[in-house]
Order: sequence, then structure tokens, then C-alpha cells
Amino acid sequence: MRQISKDIEIIIDGSPVGFRLSKLDAFSGVTLLRLENQNTAPTMLDLIASLSEDELRSVMTLLFNHISVLLPAGPHPVMTGSEWGYPELEYDTPTCMKLLLEGIAWSLSGFFGGGQSKAETAPADTAP
Repeated sequence: MRQISKDIEIIIDGSPVGFRLSKLDAFSGVTLLRLENQNTAPTMLDLIASLSEDELRSVMTLLFNHISVLLPAGPHPVMTGSEWGYPELEYDTPTCMKLLLEGIAWSLSGFFGGGQSKAETAPADTAP
């Protein structure tokens, strides 16, 4: 079964806070991949720096709608639409940057290494 979510921890004010990343749906993932391919940035930070303000806001909103903070009562969305669902992050730039980088890497992980199907990596049948 394909894994579509991943739990991570980020240290905020000296305490670990859990987050659940969910892979983007196919349409959103392709949109993110297209943005990435439009830029020749050598690193993820360069890619983010090369985005226009509108593109960056769109990417952050898209990804944060697929991330939940893991609270004692259960997962709670970081964003719902364009509104903060977890307002504690609204002015926490370092944590948002970490979540953004983790979210991009997780959502596009199938495109970079280890993403081949078994059919593509299986040896050819050499029987006569």
C-alpha cells in the first residue's frame, strides 16, 4: 500500500511539536512539479527564493492545506483554504520554512530516486 502521510517533529521554543504531512493530490503535485521545473535553482532554498510572491503564497497555501499539527485531541489542519487553522504558525517563519521544505520534499519524493516501479527495475527475461 502506498504511504500518503508521514509524521515529523519540529522543535518549537525548545519543545518537539508533531506534524503530519500528507502527499498532495495528483493535480496539485503536478502543479508543484511544473513550478519546480520552470526554475533552474540548484537547491530547494534557491527554488523558493526564485518564486514570485504570488507563486510562493500559492505553494505555501497548497502545502499547508496538506499538513496537520498533532495535538493531544488529534490532528488539526495548519491551514484551511487561505485561513490559518493553527494560528500559532502565522508569525513563525522558521517553522513555516521547515514545514514548506519538508512538504515539498515529501510530496515530490516519488519523482526523485526510488520512484521506479518494479517493472522498470526488473531484469529482462533471458530464457530462450
